[in-house]
Amino acid sequence: MPTIDELTAEIRDVALLVHSAQEQSDDRDKVIAAHQGVERLSQRYRELCAGLDEMAKMKVERNLGRRVTDLRRLDSLLPRIGNIAGSTPDRQVSGPSVAGERRITGVTWRNDEPKPPPSLPHVGGEIDAWCGPCDRMTNHRIVAMMGAEPKQVVCDACGGRHNYRIAAARKAPESAVTPLRQISPAESEAVRRAEQKAEELRALAREVAAAEEVKRFDPRERYRPGDVISHPDFGRGKVETVLRSSLLVRFANGGLKSLILN
Repeated sequence: MPTIDELTAEIRDVALLVHSAQEQSDDRDKVIAAHQGVERLSQRYRELCAGLDEMAKMKVERNLGRRVTDLRRLDSLLPRIGNIAGSTPDRQVSGPSVAGERRITGVTWRNDEPKPPPSLPHVGGEIDAWCGPCDRMTNHRIVAMMGAEPKQVVCDACGGRHNYRIAAARKAPESAVTPLRQISPAESEAVRRAEQKAEELRALAREVAAAEEVKRFDPRERYRPGDVISHPDFGRGKVETVLRSSLLVRFANGGLKSLILN
């Protein structure tokens, strides 16, 4: 089973392969190397998660899962080998080839091989879904099902739990809303403050999700305002105030929390 440090280093190496293949997408060898690197990385990531307990798995998914998912998405945009325009003829290897079989640089594949069926959604499985706090499509973990459809999911980027959806919630058209009465200035101000707070939470969720340096919360450690921490219960948050025996941390899911220090 790979270690977290080994997988982090492998993510950097595979990212270089993918970016190189994007810049030279007509180079079949580079594209093959990128496909194989992403597939190998995905397998090793699954092996690492399989050997961890639930708490450690959630931390790894938050720190590394998003990067692995992003590489898989970039890899899916690369051309498949059979569709590269202007590619060089297949180089032969020793031994006769079977009809319908193609070979290149020691890699053999068949065009008529059936593709494996897609994995059906299940509790604990991965799925792309729309995340409101992140305000984008992110990788999620299914935590509840309704029949054959996902019901609730947890975002790998921000740790938020919400109903499964594939697009932002639609707002009712203005023509369909019939005001029943005049909104008072106090109510209008309350609505404005609520919208402002919601936007601040969305901005915070995007900031902590994109943070490269995330510290795991430890009551024995010392922190500074502005540090991004990962808490096992509240997910990622940003330190706002440091007191002598506690921290005030604002979390994207849960708001402002006071954490006790030793």
